[in-house]
Amino acid sequence: MKRRANTNKDVKAQAWARRLALRVQQIIEELPDADPDNVRHTLILLELPLERLRRSLIRGRATAILRK
Repeated sequence: MKRRANTNKDVKAQAWARRLALRVQQIIEELPDADPDNVRHTLILLELPLERLRRSLIRGRATAILRK
């Protein structure tokens, strides 16, 4: 199987994943009872709150239009 060259997008994604893993580890060290998967998921969700809000509003508007 051929390996493709890393694109700029791949490099950015790998760097983001490393930063996320490091932050999860820091939090787990401070709060050893915390579930690492929950910590990781929460950090991911907190990174794009405005995007999530916009998508929710779009879905809400679409639902309201369909109800009319």
